[in-house]
Amino acid sequence: MRFPNYKQSLTMDVMLQMAVRVSIVIIVVSALTYWHIYKTLVSSTIDGLEHYIQERGQRESGIFKLAESNHQIFRASYLAHWQQDFFYNDAFFWHVFERRSDQTIRLQKKAYDGYFNHSGLISKDVTAYIGANAPIENNAFRKKLLLAYTMVDHFGVAWTRQFANLYVSMPENVNIVYWPGVRWADNATSKLNVLSEEWVYITTRQNNPERKSVWTGLYYDPTALEWMVSLETPIDITPTNTLNIGHDILLNALFERVFNDHLSGTYNFIFRDDGRLIAHPAKIKEMNRTRGMLMISQLKDTQLHHYFQTLQSNIKNKQKDYFIVESDDEFLAVSKIDGPGWWFVTVYPKSLLSSPSLKAAKFILIVSLFALVIELIMLYLVMMKKVVGPLETFMDASSAIEGQRYEKITGNVLPLPDHLDNEIGKLAKLFKSMSGSLQHFRSDMQRLTHSLEDQVKVRTRELQRAKDKAEKEATIDSLTQIPNRHSFYNRAKAMVQQADHAGEPLCFLMLDIDFFKVINDTYGHPQGDQVLVACARTIENTIREKDLLGRLGGEEFAVVLPNTSLEEARVIAERIRVRIAELSFYTTQRTQSFHTTISIGISCAAETIYAYELLYKHADLALYEAKQSGRNLVITYSGNATPQDDVADS
Repeated sequence: MRFPNYKQSLTMDVMLQMAVRVSIVIIVVSALTYWHIYKTLVSSTIDGLEHYIQERGQRESGIFKLAESNHQIFRASYLAHWQQDFFYNDAFFWHVFERRSDQTIRLQKKAYDGYFNHSGLISKDVTAYIGANAPIENNAFRKKLLLAYTMVDHFGVAWTRQFANLYVSMPENVNIVYWPGVRWADNATSKLNVLSEEWVYITTRQNNPERKSVWTGLYYDPTALEWMVSLETPIDITPTNTLNIGHDILLNALFERVFNDHLSGTYNFIFRDDGRLIAHPAKIKEMNRTRGMLMISQLKDTQLHHYFQTLQSNIKNKQKDYFIVESDDEFLAVSKIDGPGWWFVTVYPKSLLSSPSLKAAKFILIVSLFALVIELIMLYLVMMKKVVGPLETFMDASSAIEGQRYEKITGNVLPLPDHLDNEIGKLAKLFKSMSGSLQHFRSDMQRLTHSLEDQVKVRTRELQRAKDKAEKEATIDSLTQIPNRHSFYNRAKAMVQQADHAGEPLCFLMLDIDFFKVINDTYGHPQGDQVLVACARTIENTIREKDLLGRLGGEEFAVVLPNTSLEEARVIAERIRVRIAELSFYTTQRTQSFHTTISIGISCAAETIYAYELLYKHADLALYEAKQSGRNLVITYSGNATPQDDVADS
């Protein structure tokens, strides 16, 4: 083979132009890929952050809202009892209170250790401190003390399941505390002045003229070894006769969630409107050192200070209790924690988005360049073998048949580029001598092409039919001809998401044929298949056209009922149960007939339950209860069913 001159080589010219153009395209495509992936990730991330931060704010606000609700109940109940002339006598008062040698009044130790009160119930875990200068001789004051003790004892048992304690303080230097495990008042000295404590003086008329519930700042309680914040609510019997309700909310669990429950690659922190830092995973030592009195302005952390300034301006102009702020290098997702006026912040670095985008773009660039090199090598080999080599062969062969006559070529009816100096030009000069043979060859090739196209069309139709059949077999249960487990899961999950978005009711049925194993063992698997098919058809004919039926496996079926209330679901389920029970089946020789029944569990979507997995789980629990209760039943999930062992011969 003779290698062509470089300057006159069509192969090298094509390869060079292709390399330049494709390289430009690869670079542009890589850049566009990075931009598209990054913008897509930003959009989806912001949407996800909005849902996440809204949910976190609501979840973390729950305990504080509950505390405020408790106080309103306590205040209303206290005032009602006082106005109805709460029963009081000195004998009952000194039955629980006593004067100590230090001139203070305290509850007797039995009030903490436990004793049977006048109602026949056990009173315990309450201590009280009344300063030596309190007006204990005043009958109204003793009545106020006794009523406060009675209500603290009454409400404390239930409320301290969520809170550290329940207490009532009074401006007469009094504190009555329900605190299991802590003898608070018994450990107090006679010189204690509760009026100097933040949880008392923040309720005074000077500090709280609006007489509303107020929150203390964050502090560390050495008695409970816990970070706390307290809610205080004043009760005004008269303008001069007052008392205060108190709750201490333990925050260690909240801090644990803030530090450890976060999106991958992010971190959370909490701050107050005035710049006080409540929780930060990197500032634990500083918070412990300052006992929770840590201001962001005191820290030499320019980034945190920048975050606070950015968020502070947005908080002043906020329209909602949650929002997203885009900073230089990160997104700040912010939600208000109702009650103490805190703000929960999730810091989402933009590098979590740019890094995968850049990696994807680099990967595409490297792979594309590598593919280009391979393609150029292959192109060179192909052109040397398929173009340059045949051209030289055609020139040698054309010289032998050069004397033949072709009117279209010699008459310039079909002009050829024989003026070119490259291989195409040389081929054009020789093409005049072999055009007739090529013309005949071209006619044969056209006929062959049409034949091949027809064959390709036939084969394409066959492949399409095979594809349609395979897709159907992949989604339809071969025995019952209804959606299989995988297909049902995908379609049901989409229906649940659609119902959640539209705010529509949705119910989920779990159906299981009773004693199906007994049918297989007694009458044989063919009869069992007959039962499965008949039950599937019966269910399919009973439900509505918009409902979705699927076989989850074995004798277990499921139905999704969109836009359906619980009452409607019960009617449909009961109709299915009755029609299944009415079916009759026969043995192979038709010598014996038998019947079957079906058990059904129902679950319905609620305000916080729009998830396929929860609906499936609740319906399965209800089905389990139906099996346990005797089968051939329709049971609605109530939240009490707890599966223990598999039900035999389901």
